[in-house]
Amino acid sequence: MNLIIDAGLTEPPSEVAVFRDITLYSNVFLEHHILLECMSDMKDMYWYWLKHRGAFDYVEDFIERGQEHGITIRPERANISVKYLRAETLNKVISRLRAIS
Repeated sequence: MNLIIDAGLTEPPSEVAVFRDITLYSNVFLEHHILLECMSDMKDMYWYWLKHRGAFDYVEDFIERGQEHGITIRPERANISVKYLRAETLNKVISRLRAIS
């Protein structure tokens, strides 16, 4: 199953380490394919941002909104709605992922 994450959730005030924890857990334990959702002209910027922070290990590809189906994590209109990915939202996201999967 795909896990589609809005790439904007990797930017501050989100914590990159929490993003990596979510992608690691989803890929290893839930066997999700991790896809980042962003505009096509922003792919390079997000790739650079995540790669140089050690958070791109479990991301498989970039997609545009509506291109793929799966579990979504976005600020709004998603299976899991969060404004940012921080330590205080980590347990909520992991619990919801486990419940949905």
